[in-house]
Amino acid sequence: MEQELRGSARLGNYLRRLRIGYGLSLRRVEDKARSEGGEIDNSQLSRYERGKCYPSFDKLCLLANIFNVPIQNFSDVLDLERLEAFAPGPQVSYEELRSEANREWDQGNFTRAYAIYEIALARLEDRPEGDVDQEQLARARFNLARTLLRMGKISLAETELRLILRRHKEISATTTAAVLGCLADAHEEKGDRYLALLEAEKGLAIARESANQEYEGYGLHRIGRLHFAQGDYSEAMESFRQARALLEDRASRYDLTLIRTTIGFCNAMVGRVDRGLRELKEALQASLKEGFRRCSAFALLYLGQVHLMRGEQKKARDYFEEAELMAHGGEERYVDILFQTAYHLWDMARVSHNQVQEKVYFGRLKFLRSQLDRHFVEVEKFDQFIEMGKGR
Repeated sequence: MEQELRGSARLGNYLRRLRIGYGLSLRRVEDKARSEGGEIDNSQLSRYERGKCYPSFDKLCLLANIFNVPIQNFSDVLDLERLEAFAPGPQVSYEELRSEANREWDQGNFTRAYAIYEIALARLEDRPEGDVDQEQLARARFNLARTLLRMGKISLAETELRLILRRHKEISATTTAAVLGCLADAHEEKGDRYLALLEAEKGLAIARESANQEYEGYGLHRIGRLHFAQGDYSEAMESFRQARALLEDRASRYDLTLIRTTIGFCNAMVGRVDRGLRELKEALQASLKEGFRRCSAFALLYLGQVHLMRGEQKKARDYFEEAELMAHGGEERYVDILFQTAYHLWDMARVSHNQVQEKVYFGRLKFLRSQLDRHFVEVEKFDQFIEMGKGR
């Protein structure tokens, strides 16, 4: 039975964007629903899109099949309704919105950035069809998708990116390279590093063909991160160094500081420990000075890991706890970093047979795991621990 009292404008806008992105009319969706063995008439779908009522769960499942998206996407869309408080006023221009959102992105405030990018995209979509530049529209959608990815809404991000590529004849090679790179990030987050590498290399090739050194640099950085995730620190460092050389005068200070951070960690992991620690501390100071909270949290996390590798338990614990505070202490919580710090503190408690701390951090890990759709080494190890029945 439909809930007619109140719908969701956000869910309605998402359904409309999916339908238009796939080039379907309301009537065509009705036909496809019938071919799936269900029933959604065009007037009913119109009410959903206008936010007049919520679809039932059965109708959502049917729409998920029609648009080939996970049903989790609809739940994620509704979860984003909490962002209304961050929406700017109606008098702000598209260009001002984009600049403001970019600043929030550089500070690691992804929730706030998303809310502003979303309004910016709506401003473009509200323009008469003949006045909309498809390249500008694709870039606005890309900004939305890359921010969803950083917020952990991976399936939502992937859907947006694939909708952009459906219009690939109307967008530039540069934007195509950016979208492919972001798709590679989505595959990496899901743990499919092979597919991630294929997408990253495809995006890098397009950037090189179009002689765009900025996107070539970002492509190399992305490939470096994939080597980094696999523990191949020598290959990762080489890619990071090439990326830094290309991005030195082109990338944001945040991106360059993050590259410095990862190079420092790589140096430590290939045996140049003192040099790596020095570079990590320098990157941390630069991050703190600029107010780059997420980058600072990563630097603290990596410092903890290096000291743990050296057997310096107290220093490691201090850095992990600082990273935890940094990741938790702002407007936005960085769940991935919180999970990694909790994992290392839990593992240290297990090794030292501190049962009280072990239980505390184990409980924290179970709570954080429920909020993560990402896959990285610590997640894989924890999942394996649970699957083996040791977490009972």
